Amino acid sequence: MENATQALIIVFSVLVFVMALTVTIVSFNNAKNAADVILYTKDETNYYDYINVSGKADENRIVGLEAIIPTLYNYYNEDYTIVFKKGKYNKNDGTFDSWEYLPVYQTKVPVSSGKIQKNWQNSYVDYMKDKYNIEDNSEINNMINEGKIFSFDQYEEFLRYEPWRGSKDRAKINVDCFLYGKIYKNPEIENSNYIDYSDSSQPTPFSLHGFIEKCSSEKYTFVETIKEYEPNTIDKTVKESDEDSNRASLASSSTKDKSKRMIIFTLIED
Repeated sequence: MENATQALIIVFSVLVFVMALTVTIVSFNNAKNAADVILYTKDETNYYDYINVSGKADENRIVGLEAIIPTLYNYYNEDYTIVFKKGKYNKNDGTFDSWEYLPVYQTKVPVSSGKIQKNWQNSYVDYMKDKYNIEDNSEINNMINEGKIFSFDQYEEFLRYEPWRGSKDRAKINVDCFLYGKIYKNPEIENSNYIDYSDSSQPTPFSLHGFIEKCSSEKYTFVETIKEYEPNTIDKTVKESDEDSNRASLASSSTKDKSKRMIIFTLIED
């Protein structure tokens, strides 16, 4: 009887060991896959001119706030572009049946005498059209001209003269306001509200209460796609013609002669 009891104890111990070993192996594999993606996206040699990257980073991921929030907070330090889109996603083959750029806020448009000021029109608008390969798409042309923003990128923000340009701390405050639906106050003008992310008239589904509350309450999901683009000659032309030498110098140091990562979050529509 005593031998049978000891045998049962040994069998039970072996089962526990096997289960623990299985859990450890699965956890290790998951951690390795995540590490592969992170390390791949950090290696600039793995990227090519505005195409989908290959390997682990080419695998579209369905993500939520846990992936988007830290990416937003790092865009300024890491100097990459975050783009928001919306579209119908086919989970079976990882393709989009249709998509369009998704405005996340509307910035102040520099208008003078009913026309967009020259510095925005010649620099920012032309740069955006070239960067996003825009030709005859009137919808996105109007979006850019009206200051409807679908991306976070420090060089684009330099060209738009955003009040947080050139300041990591101010850029973080702007992300805070976007995420929590607050008012970004222009530090360059006393008592001036620059963007009210709680304003329901903002051209985005995330206004009123902010990105976090909206996405949490309605369980929005996004597809994360990583691409790479090569800054082209228009970057150099813009910098050399820029009257704000400090702004041009800061932008140049982070974008000139350097390929950049683009992270796209596409809101899945039913």
